[in-house]
Amino acid sequence: MFREKIDSHERLQSRNRFLFKTLFPIIVLTLFLTFYTFSTEILIITAPTPSTTTTTTNNNTISDSINITFPSDSNEEKFLTYLPHSGFHNQHGALMNSIMMAYLTNRTLILPPVLVYYYPSFNDFYTLYDKLNKTIKIKTYRMNHCSESDLLTDDDNGRINDDNVDNIFNSQILCNKRYSKYDKFTMVDWEQIFDFSEIRKYVKMIHRGYDFSLDTLNQKFNFSKDDTFLIVEKEQYELRFYDNDDSNISLEQFKKKILISDLLKIDQKLLHFSSLFSHHRIKLEKEKNINFVNLIHNKLTINNPNVLRVTDHVIKELGGKGNYFGLHIRVGDAKFRIHEGDSINIIYDELINSLVKLDLIRDSKKFFNFNLKKCLKYNLPIIYIATDSGDPKREFVKFYNNIPCIFTLFDFTKDLENFGKISSDFDKDIDLINFYIPLMDLLITAHGGIFIGTNGSTFSRMAYEVHNLDNGKNALGHWP
Repeated sequence: MFREKIDSHERLQSRNRFLFKTLFPIIVLTLFLTFYTFSTEILIITAPTPSTTTTTTNNNTISDSINITFPSDSNEEKFLTYLPHSGFHNQHGALMNSIMMAYLTNRTLILPPVLVYYYPSFNDFYTLYDKLNKTIKIKTYRMNHCSESDLLTDDDNGRINDDNVDNIFNSQILCNKRYSKYDKFTMVDWEQIFDFSEIRKYVKMIHRGYDFSLDTLNQKFNFSKDDTFLIVEKEQYELRFYDNDDSNISLEQFKKKILISDLLKIDQKLLHFSSLFSHHRIKLEKEKNINFVNLIHNKLTINNPNVLRVTDHVIKELGGKGNYFGLHIRVGDAKFRIHEGDSINIIYDELINSLVKLDLIRDSKKFFNFNLKKCLKYNLPIIYIATDSGDPKREFVKFYNNIPCIFTLFDFTKDLENFGKISSDFDKDIDLINFYIPLMDLLITAHGGIFIGTNGSTFSRMAYEVHNLDNGKNALGHWP
Protein backbone atom coordinates (compact mmCIF):
# COMPACT_ATOMS: atom_id res chain seq x y z
CA MET A 1 0.00 0.00 0.00
CA PHE A 2 2.79 2.35 0.98
CA ARG A 3 4.69 1.38 -2.17
CA GLU A 4 1.67 2.12 -4.29
CA LYS A 5 1.46 5.60 -2.75
CA ILE A 6 5.13 6.18 -3.52
CA ASP A 7 4.62 5.01 -7.12
CA SER A 8 1.55 7.18 -7.41
CA HIS A 9 3.41 10.17 -5.96
CA GLU A 10 6.32 9.62 -8.34
CA ARG A 11 3.97 9.37 -11.28
CA LEU A 12 2.32 12.62 -10.18
CA GLN A 13 5.70 14.34 -9.85
CA SER A 14 6.78 12.97 -13.21
CA ARG A 15 3.61 14.25 -14.81
CA ASN A 16 4.05 17.67 -13.20
CA ARG A 17 7.63 17.88 -14.40
CA PHE A 18 6.52 16.97 -17.90
CA LEU A 19 3.78 19.59 -17.87
CA PHE A 20 6.15 22.20 -16.46
CA LYS A 21 8.78 21.49 -19.11
CA THR A 22 6.17 21.53 -21.87
CA LEU A 23 3.88 24.35 -20.88
CA PHE A 24 6.25 26.80 -19.18
CA PRO A 25 8.23 27.67 -22.36
CA ILE A 26 4.95 28.13 -24.25
CA ILE A 27 3.59 30.47 -21.55
CA VAL A 28 6.83 32.47 -21.48
CA LEU A 29 6.96 32.72 -25.27
CA THR A 30 3.31 33.80 -25.42
CA LEU A 31 3.88 36.52 -22.82
CA PHE A 32 7.01 37.69 -24.66
CA LEU A 33 5.25 37.89 -28.01
CA THR A 34 2.29 39.73 -26.52
CA PHE A 35 4.57 42.23 -24.79
CA TYR A 36 6.76 42.66 -27.86
CA THR A 37 3.87 43.22 -30.27
CA PHE A 38 2.10 45.81 -28.14
CA SER A 39 5.22 47.55 -26.87
CA THR A 40 6.62 48.13 -30.38
CA GLU A 41 3.26 48.64 -32.09
CA ILE A 42 4.42 46.58 -35.07
CA LEU A 43 1.49 44.64 -36.42
CA ILE A 44 2.50 41.40 -38.08
CA ILE A 45 1.76 41.22 -41.79
CA THR A 46 1.10 37.88 -43.41
CA ALA A 47 3.19 37.69 -46.54
CA PRO A 48 1.26 36.76 -49.68
CA THR A 49 2.20 33.55 -51.41
CA PRO A 50 4.71 34.24 -54.19
CA SER A 51 3.85 33.22 -57.71
CA THR A 52 5.72 30.47 -59.47
CA THR A 53 8.13 32.96 -61.00
CA THR A 54 9.07 34.55 -57.67
CA THR A 55 12.29 33.29 -56.10
CA THR A 56 11.86 34.67 -52.58
CA THR A 57 10.55 31.76 -50.55
CA ASN A 58 13.62 31.42 -48.33
CA ASN A 59 13.89 35.10 -47.47
CA ASN A 60 12.87 36.65 -44.17
CA THR A 61 9.88 38.97 -44.24
CA ILE A 62 8.30 41.51 -41.94
CA SER A 63 5.85 38.75 -41.02
CA ASP A 64 8.83 37.20 -39.20
CA SER A 65 9.24 40.36 -37.14
CA ILE A 66 9.20 38.38 -33.89
CA ASN A 67 12.45 36.76 -35.06
CA ILE A 68 14.32 40.00 -35.70
CA THR A 69 17.91 39.52 -34.67
CA PHE A 70 19.86 42.26 -32.98
CA PRO A 71 22.85 43.77 -34.78
CA SER A 72 26.15 42.05 -34.31
CA ASP A 73 29.28 43.92 -33.28
CA SER A 74 30.70 43.81 -36.80
CA ASN A 75 30.76 46.89 -38.98
CA GLU A 76 29.64 44.90 -42.00
CA GLU A 77 27.97 47.07 -44.64
CA LYS A 78 24.20 46.75 -44.86
CA PHE A 79 21.94 47.71 -47.77
CA LEU A 80 18.42 48.90 -48.55
CA THR A 81 16.34 48.87 -51.73
CA TYR A 82 12.73 48.97 -52.93
CA LEU A 83 10.48 48.39 -55.96
CA PRO A 84 9.49 51.38 -58.15
CA HIS A 85 6.11 51.76 -59.83
CA SER A 86 3.71 54.28 -61.39
CA GLY A 87 4.54 57.59 -63.06
CA PHE A 88 7.67 59.69 -62.71
CA HIS A 89 6.54 61.90 -59.83
CA ASN A 90 5.39 58.89 -57.80
CA GLN A 91 8.79 57.31 -58.45
CA HIS A 92 10.46 60.58 -57.44
CA GLY A 93 8.54 60.58 -54.14
CA ALA A 94 9.63 56.99 -53.47
CA LEU A 95 13.23 57.97 -54.25
CA MET A 96 13.12 60.75 -51.64
CA ASN A 97 11.70 58.32 -49.07
CA SER A 98 14.31 55.68 -49.86
CA ILE A 99 17.13 58.17 -49.25
CA MET A 100 15.56 59.10 -45.92
CA MET A 101 15.11 55.44 -44.94
CA ALA A 102 18.73 54.66 -45.83
CA TYR A 103 19.82 57.57 -43.65
CA LEU A 104 17.59 56.48 -40.73
CA THR A 105 18.75 52.85 -40.85
CA ASN A 106 22.41 53.60 -41.67
CA ARG A 107 22.34 51.47 -44.81
CA THR A 108 23.73 51.82 -48.33
CA LEU A 109 20.93 52.59 -50.79
CA ILE A 110 20.75 50.35 -53.85
CA LEU A 111 19.02 52.67 -56.30
CA PRO A 112 16.58 51.14 -58.79
CA PRO A 113 16.40 52.91 -62.16
CA VAL A 114 13.62 55.22 -63.32
CA LEU A 115 10.91 53.41 -65.27
CA VAL A 116 10.19 55.36 -68.45
CA TYR A 117 7.17 55.37 -70.84
CA TYR A 118 5.73 52.08 -69.53
CA TYR A 119 5.45 51.02 -65.90
CA PRO A 120 3.30 48.89 -63.59
CA SER A 121 0.98 50.56 -61.10
CA PHE A 122 1.15 49.87 -57.36
CA ASN A 123 0.59 46.29 -56.25
CA ASP A 124 1.61 43.91 -53.48
CA PHE A 125 5.30 42.99 -53.28
CA TYR A 126 5.22 39.71 -55.19
CA THR A 127 2.86 40.90 -57.94
CA LEU A 128 4.90 44.07 -58.46
CA TYR A 129 8.14 42.06 -58.40
CA ASP A 130 6.78 39.70 -61.07
CA LYS A 131 5.44 42.53 -63.26
CA LEU A 132 8.76 44.38 -63.23
CA ASN A 133 10.72 41.27 -64.17
CA LYS A 134 8.16 40.23 -66.79
CA THR A 135 8.37 43.69 -68.39
CA ILE A 136 12.15 43.56 -68.60
CA LYS A 137 12.15 39.99 -69.90
CA ILE A 138 9.68 40.75 -72.70
CA LYS A 139 11.35 44.03 -73.60
CA THR A 140 14.83 42.47 -73.67
CA TYR A 141 13.69 39.54 -75.78
CA ARG A 142 11.91 41.73 -78.32
CA MET A 143 14.86 44.09 -78.47
CA ASN A 144 17.31 41.25 -79.16
CA HIS A 145 15.24 38.82 -81.24
CA CYS A 146 12.33 40.54 -82.95
CA SER A 147 12.45 42.66 -86.09
CA GLU A 148 9.69 44.12 -88.26
CA SER A 149 9.66 41.05 -90.48
CA ASP A 150 9.66 38.71 -87.48
CA LEU A 151 6.59 40.16 -85.79
CA LEU A 152 3.78 37.66 -85.53
CA THR A 153 0.15 38.66 -86.08
CA ASP A 154 -3.11 37.71 -84.45
CA ASP A 155 -5.90 36.12 -86.43
CA ASP A 156 -9.49 37.35 -86.18
CA ASN A 157 -10.12 35.27 -83.07
CA GLY A 158 -7.19 36.74 -81.21
CA ARG A 159 -5.15 33.55 -81.54
CA ILE A 160 -1.64 33.43 -82.91
CA ASN A 161 -1.66 32.78 -86.64
CA ASP A 162 0.44 29.66 -87.03
CA ASP A 163 0.88 30.34 -90.75
CA ASN A 164 3.49 32.97 -89.92
CA VAL A 165 5.99 30.60 -88.34
CA ASP A 166 7.00 26.99 -88.63
CA ASN A 167 7.23 26.38 -84.92
CA ILE A 168 6.19 28.47 -81.94
CA PHE A 169 8.05 27.93 -78.70
CA ASN A 170 7.46 29.87 -75.48
CA SER A 171 9.52 33.03 -75.93
CA GLN A 172 9.00 33.16 -79.71
CA ILE A 173 5.44 34.22 -78.96
CA LEU A 174 6.89 37.41 -77.49
CA CYS A 175 7.43 38.70 -81.04
CA ASN A 176 3.65 38.93 -81.44
CA LYS A 177 2.35 42.46 -81.93
CA ARG A 178 0.21 42.12 -78.81
CA TYR A 179 3.44 42.66 -76.86
CA SER A 180 4.43 45.78 -78.80
CA LYS A 181 3.43 47.99 -75.85
CA TYR A 182 6.65 46.87 -74.18
CA ASP A 183 8.77 48.29 -77.01
CA LYS A 184 8.57 51.83 -75.67
CA PHE A 185 9.65 50.75 -72.18
CA THR A 186 13.09 51.85 -71.07
CA MET A 187 14.97 52.81 -67.91
CA VAL A 188 17.42 55.53 -66.92
CA ASP A 189 19.64 56.17 -63.91
CA TRP A 190 18.41 58.84 -61.52
CA GLU A 191 21.74 60.63 -61.83
CA GLN A 192 20.96 61.33 -65.46
CA ILE A 193 18.32 63.71 -64.09
CA PHE A 194 19.29 64.89 -60.60
CA ASP A 195 22.36 66.14 -58.76
CA PHE A 196 23.20 63.69 -55.95
CA SER A 197 26.51 65.28 -54.93
CA GLU A 198 25.29 66.77 -51.63
CA ILE A 199 23.19 63.72 -50.70
CA ARG A 200 26.16 61.40 -51.19
CA LYS A 201 27.95 63.16 -48.34
CA TYR A 202 25.44 61.57 -45.97
CA VAL A 203 24.13 58.44 -47.70
CA LYS A 204 26.11 55.93 -49.73
CA MET A 205 24.33 54.97 -52.96
CA ILE A 206 24.90 52.25 -55.56
CA HIS A 207 22.95 51.74 -58.78
CA ARG A 208 21.00 48.48 -58.93
CA GLY A 209 21.29 48.25 -62.70
CA TYR A 210 18.56 47.43 -65.19
CA ASP A 211 17.29 44.33 -63.44
CA PHE A 212 14.87 43.59 -60.58
CA SER A 213 15.58 39.90 -60.04
CA LEU A 214 16.49 38.98 -56.47
CA ASP A 215 18.76 36.26 -57.83
CA THR A 216 20.71 38.82 -59.84
CA LEU A 217 20.84 41.14 -56.84
CA ASN A 218 22.18 38.34 -54.66
CA GLN A 219 24.88 37.52 -57.19
CA LYS A 220 25.86 41.15 -57.73
CA PHE A 221 26.28 41.92 -54.04
CA ASN A 222 27.17 38.41 -52.86
CA PHE A 223 24.04 38.00 -50.73
CA SER A 224 22.68 34.64 -49.69
CA LYS A 225 18.90 34.24 -49.56
CA ASP A 226 19.09 34.37 -45.78
CA ASP A 227 20.75 37.78 -46.06
CA THR A 228 17.55 39.43 -47.32
CA PHE A 229 14.73 40.74 -45.14
CA LEU A 230 11.56 41.61 -47.08
CA ILE A 231 9.15 44.32 -45.99
CA VAL A 232 6.05 42.96 -47.68
CA GLU A 233 2.97 45.10 -48.24
CA LYS A 234 -0.30 43.66 -49.48
CA GLU A 235 -2.06 46.95 -50.14
CA GLN A 236 -1.34 50.61 -50.82
CA TYR A 237 -0.78 52.85 -47.79
CA GLU A 238 -0.33 49.86 -45.49
CA LEU A 239 2.82 50.78 -43.57
CA ARG A 240 3.78 54.09 -41.99
CA PHE A 241 7.22 54.63 -40.48
CA TYR A 242 7.94 56.61 -37.28
CA ASP A 243 11.26 57.85 -35.91
CA ASN A 244 9.74 58.41 -32.44
CA ASP A 245 8.87 55.26 -30.48
CA ASP A 246 6.37 57.24 -28.38
CA SER A 247 4.78 59.14 -31.26
CA ASN A 248 1.16 60.21 -30.90
CA ILE A 249 0.80 60.99 -34.60
CA SER A 250 -2.08 58.97 -36.02
CA LEU A 251 -1.84 56.48 -38.86
CA GLU A 252 -4.34 58.51 -40.95
CA GLN A 253 -4.96 56.50 -44.17
CA PHE A 254 -2.23 54.00 -43.32
CA LYS A 255 -2.95 50.68 -41.61
CA LYS A 256 0.09 49.74 -39.53
CA LYS A 257 2.89 51.45 -37.64
CA ILE A 258 6.55 50.48 -38.07
CA LEU A 259 9.19 51.96 -35.78
CA ILE A 260 12.58 52.92 -37.19
CA SER A 261 14.08 51.61 -33.94
CA ASP A 262 12.81 48.14 -34.84
CA LEU A 263 14.16 48.34 -38.38
CA LEU A 264 17.55 49.05 -36.82
CA LYS A 265 17.35 45.65 -35.10
CA ILE A 266 17.24 43.81 -38.41
CA ASP A 267 20.64 42.18 -38.91
CA GLN A 268 20.17 40.88 -42.46
CA LYS A 269 22.46 42.52 -45.01
CA LEU A 270 19.63 43.63 -47.31
CA LEU A 271 16.43 45.34 -46.21
CA HIS A 272 14.10 45.12 -49.23
CA PHE A 273 10.93 47.24 -49.22
CA SER A 274 7.91 46.99 -51.48
CA SER A 275 6.68 50.44 -52.49
CA LEU A 276 8.05 53.50 -50.71
CA PHE A 277 5.70 55.94 -52.42
CA SER A 278 3.66 58.57 -50.52
CA HIS A 279 4.84 61.91 -49.23
CA HIS A 280 3.13 61.06 -45.92
CA ARG A 281 4.72 57.64 -45.41
CA ILE A 282 7.52 58.67 -43.01
CA LYS A 283 6.68 60.70 -39.89
CA LEU A 284 9.69 62.51 -38.49
CA GLU A 285 9.78 64.19 -35.08
CA LYS A 286 13.50 64.25 -34.27
CA GLU A 287 15.19 67.50 -35.22
CA LYS A 288 18.20 65.81 -36.84
CA ASN A 289 15.94 63.80 -39.13
CA ILE A 290 13.73 66.77 -40.01
CA ASN A 291 16.85 68.72 -40.96
CA PHE A 292 18.00 65.90 -43.21
CA VAL A 293 14.68 65.52 -45.04
CA ASN A 294 14.84 69.27 -45.72
CA LEU A 295 18.36 68.81 -47.08
CA ILE A 296 17.15 66.07 -49.44
CA HIS A 297 14.42 68.25 -50.90
CA ASN A 298 16.65 71.34 -51.06
CA LYS A 299 19.67 69.71 -52.68
CA LEU A 300 18.28 66.97 -54.93
CA THR A 301 17.75 69.31 -57.87
CA ILE A 302 17.37 68.72 -61.61
CA ASN A 303 20.73 69.16 -63.34
CA ASN A 304 20.37 67.51 -66.74
CA PRO A 305 22.26 69.94 -69.03
CA ASN A 306 19.86 69.62 -71.99
CA VAL A 307 16.85 70.24 -69.76
CA LEU A 308 18.44 73.28 -68.11
CA ARG A 309 19.62 74.75 -71.40
CA VAL A 310 16.18 74.67 -73.04
CA THR A 311 14.42 75.68 -69.83
CA ASP A 312 16.66 78.70 -69.28
CA HIS A 313 16.10 79.88 -72.85
CA VAL A 314 12.29 79.68 -72.59
CA ILE A 315 12.34 81.46 -69.21
CA LYS A 316 14.35 84.32 -70.73
CA GLU A 317 11.84 84.57 -73.58
CA LEU A 318 9.04 84.87 -71.01
CA GLY A 319 10.80 87.80 -69.37
CA GLY A 320 13.06 86.05 -66.91
CA LYS A 321 12.59 84.29 -63.57
CA GLY A 322 9.92 85.83 -61.39
CA ASN A 323 8.51 88.03 -64.17
CA TYR A 324 5.52 85.94 -65.21
CA PHE A 325 2.72 83.85 -63.69
CA GLY A 326 3.20 80.09 -63.66
CA LEU A 327 0.21 77.75 -63.59
CA HIS A 328 -0.13 73.99 -63.62
CA ILE A 329 -3.44 72.56 -64.80
CA ARG A 330 -3.57 68.76 -64.74
CA VAL A 331 -6.52 67.28 -66.60
CA GLY A 332 -5.19 64.26 -68.47
CA ASP A 333 -5.81 61.26 -66.27
CA ALA A 334 -7.70 59.58 -63.43
CA LYS A 335 -9.37 61.88 -60.89
CA PHE A 336 -7.95 64.97 -62.59
CA ARG A 337 -9.96 64.23 -65.72
CA ILE A 338 -13.10 63.71 -63.62
CA HIS A 339 -12.60 66.99 -61.74
CA GLU A 340 -11.26 68.95 -64.70
CA GLY A 341 -13.95 71.65 -64.52
CA ASP A 342 -13.44 72.25 -60.80
CA SER A 343 -9.65 72.47 -61.17
CA ILE A 344 -9.90 74.95 -64.05
CA ASN A 345 -12.33 77.17 -62.13
CA ILE A 346 -10.26 77.12 -58.93
CA ILE A 347 -7.01 78.01 -60.73
CA TYR A 348 -8.74 80.64 -62.88
CA ASP A 349 -10.28 82.35 -59.84
CA GLU A 350 -6.97 82.34 -57.99
CA LEU A 351 -5.19 83.84 -61.01
CA ILE A 352 -7.81 86.60 -61.41
CA ASN A 353 -7.56 87.44 -57.70
CA SER A 354 -3.77 87.76 -58.04
CA LEU A 355 -4.07 89.96 -61.13
CA VAL A 356 -6.63 92.22 -59.42
CA LYS A 357 -4.53 92.44 -56.27
CA LEU A 358 -1.51 93.49 -58.34
CA ASP A 359 -3.61 95.82 -60.50
CA LEU A 360 -2.66 93.92 -63.67
CA ILE A 361 -6.10 93.39 -65.22
CA ARG A 362 -6.31 94.69 -68.79
CA ASP A 363 -9.73 95.07 -70.44
CA SER A 364 -8.79 96.07 -73.98
CA LYS A 365 -9.56 93.33 -76.49
CA LYS A 366 -6.63 94.40 -78.70
CA PHE A 367 -4.25 92.72 -76.27
CA PHE A 368 -5.69 89.29 -77.13
CA ASN A 369 -4.00 89.37 -80.53
CA PHE A 370 -0.55 90.14 -79.10
CA ASN A 371 2.32 87.71 -79.50
CA LEU A 372 4.91 87.26 -76.76
CA LYS A 373 7.15 90.09 -77.96
CA LYS A 374 4.26 92.57 -77.97
CA CYS A 375 3.08 91.37 -74.54
CA LEU A 376 6.52 92.09 -73.17
CA LYS A 377 6.78 95.42 -75.02
CA TYR A 378 3.55 96.72 -73.48
CA ASN A 379 4.42 95.29 -70.06
CA LEU A 380 1.40 92.98 -69.94
CA PRO A 381 1.22 90.14 -67.40
CA ILE A 382 2.59 86.95 -68.98
CA ILE A 383 0.76 83.72 -68.08
CA TYR A 384 2.53 80.39 -68.62
CA ILE A 385 0.50 77.20 -68.27
CA ALA A 386 2.15 73.84 -67.75
CA THR A 387 -0.34 71.10 -68.58
CA ASP A 388 -0.86 67.56 -69.78
CA SER A 389 -3.71 68.72 -72.02
CA GLY A 390 -3.27 67.93 -75.69
CA ASP A 391 -5.40 70.93 -76.70
CA PRO A 392 -5.14 73.67 -74.05
CA LYS A 393 -6.79 76.40 -76.20
CA ARG A 394 -9.92 74.29 -76.37
CA GLU A 395 -9.91 72.93 -72.82
CA PHE A 396 -8.89 76.20 -71.17
CA VAL A 397 -11.10 78.47 -73.27
CA LYS A 398 -12.11 80.32 -70.09
CA PHE A 399 -8.53 81.55 -69.77
CA TYR A 400 -7.98 82.36 -73.43
CA ASN A 401 -11.27 84.27 -73.78
CA ASN A 402 -10.71 86.49 -70.76
CA ILE A 403 -6.98 86.94 -70.24
CA PRO A 404 -4.39 88.00 -72.86
CA CYS A 405 -0.80 86.78 -73.15
CA ILE A 406 -1.27 83.09 -72.25
CA PHE A 407 1.41 80.67 -73.40
CA THR A 408 2.21 76.98 -73.09
CA LEU A 409 5.11 74.80 -74.17
CA PHE A 410 3.29 74.39 -77.51
CA ASP A 411 4.40 77.96 -78.23
CA PHE A 412 8.08 77.07 -77.89
CA THR A 413 8.44 74.14 -80.29
CA LYS A 414 11.59 75.62 -81.83
CA ASP A 415 13.28 75.50 -78.44
CA LEU A 416 12.30 71.85 -78.04
CA GLU A 417 13.81 71.08 -81.46
CA ASN A 418 17.16 72.22 -80.03
CA PHE A 419 16.93 69.81 -77.13
CA GLY A 420 19.04 67.15 -78.83
CA LYS A 421 18.73 63.40 -78.55
CA ILE A 422 19.19 61.63 -75.22
CA SER A 423 18.86 57.89 -74.79
CA SER A 424 19.44 55.31 -72.08
CA ASP A 425 22.13 52.67 -71.89
CA PHE A 426 19.30 50.16 -71.57
CA ASP A 427 17.92 50.97 -75.03
CA LYS A 428 19.92 53.44 -77.09
CA ASP A 429 17.28 53.51 -79.83
CA ILE A 430 14.64 55.23 -77.71
CA ASP A 431 14.72 59.03 -77.66
CA LEU A 432 13.92 60.35 -74.19
CA ILE A 433 12.79 63.84 -75.18
CA ASN A 434 9.13 63.05 -74.44
CA PHE A 435 10.20 61.91 -70.99
CA TYR A 436 12.06 65.18 -70.33
CA ILE A 437 9.41 67.55 -71.75
CA PRO A 438 7.23 67.45 -68.58
CA LEU A 439 10.32 68.24 -66.48
CA MET A 440 11.04 71.28 -68.63
CA ASP A 441 7.38 72.28 -68.36
CA LEU A 442 7.64 71.97 -64.57
CA LEU A 443 10.77 74.09 -64.26
CA ILE A 444 9.45 76.82 -66.53
CA THR A 445 6.16 77.24 -64.66
CA ALA A 446 7.78 76.90 -61.22
CA HIS A 447 10.17 79.80 -61.90
CA GLY A 448 7.30 82.25 -62.33
CA GLY A 449 6.91 85.03 -59.78
CA ILE A 450 3.63 83.48 -58.64
CA PHE A 451 2.87 79.78 -59.04
CA ILE A 452 -0.60 78.23 -58.85
CA GLY A 453 -0.88 74.44 -59.04
CA THR A 454 -3.46 71.66 -59.21
CA ASN A 455 -4.55 70.34 -55.84
CA GLY A 456 -3.42 66.76 -55.21
CA SER A 457 -0.96 66.64 -58.11
CA THR A 458 2.56 65.33 -57.43
CA PHE A 459 3.72 67.43 -60.40
CA SER A 460 2.40 70.57 -58.69
CA ARG A 461 3.95 69.51 -55.41
CA MET A 462 7.39 69.30 -57.00
CA ALA A 463 6.82 72.62 -58.78
CA TYR A 464 5.95 74.27 -55.45
CA GLU A 465 9.25 72.97 -54.05
CA VAL A 466 11.22 74.49 -56.93
CA HIS A 467 9.25 77.74 -56.54
CA ASN A 468 10.03 77.85 -52.80
CA LEU A 469 13.74 77.39 -53.46
CA ASP A 470 13.57 80.17 -56.05
CA ASN A 471 12.27 82.49 -53.32
CA GLY A 472 14.92 81.62 -50.74
CA LYS A 473 12.74 79.23 -48.73
CA ASN A 474 13.06 75.56 -47.82
CA ALA A 475 11.60 73.39 -50.58
CA LEU A 476 9.18 71.93 -48.04
CA GLY A 477 8.44 75.36 -46.63
CA HIS A 478 4.96 75.94 -48.04
CA TRP A 479 2.38 74.87 -50.56
CA PRO A 480 -1.40 75.10 -50.43
